[in-house]
Amino acid sequence: MNQMIHGLSRIAETYNCAVLLTNQVAVKMMGMFSGNDAIGGNIVAHGCHFRVMFKTKGFSANNSLKRRAVIVDAPDLPPEECEFFITGAGVADTDKVELPEVTGLDFKVETLYEEDDAIENGTNSSEPLEPEIPLTLVKGIGKGTVENLNTQGITNISDLLAADPEELSASISGASVKTISQWKESAKALVNS
Repeated sequence: MNQMIHGLSRIAETYNCAVLLTNQVAVKMMGMFSGNDAIGGNIVAHGCHFRVMFKTKGFSANNSLKRRAVIVDAPDLPPEECEFFITGAGVADTDKVELPEVTGLDFKVETLYEEDDAIENGTNSSEPLEPEIPLTLVKGIGKGTVENLNTQGITNISDLLAADPEELSASISGASVKTISQWKESAKALVNS
């Protein structure tokens, strides 16, 4: 383990990059595991420049979005701690994250070419052709979720945008109103891009 850590340290110095090492917690195999003692603690501690300890905060630590990072050991930094949240948008300072409205670029040239294609194909409709965007491109929606959405009559992004989040969350297990709202925001961004 020591050779591996020093090898990673040399790679980090050579290529001017950071190497993040994490280790499994639980050394003392007693009735309860010790959250403060890590496997290989001494070897990892002596080979690393910075040691940061992460903990969950809140009444129910397993379900809490709040995290605390504590600088345990650093040669150039004083002991410090900070709190942050892990949200659907990534790491944030607060648990409430507002996603900005993303507006796509409006290209008139594409519309001209689509009209030319429609005339050549014999389908001269006044509406511009819109490519069908699959639901799996929406952030947070996978194949299983698409199957659940299809059973509820949602087969494309326009159906998802028209759906009521509260009704949809009641009919799909494991999907909260907040999750469905995030799907809708991501779908809007896809449509506008």
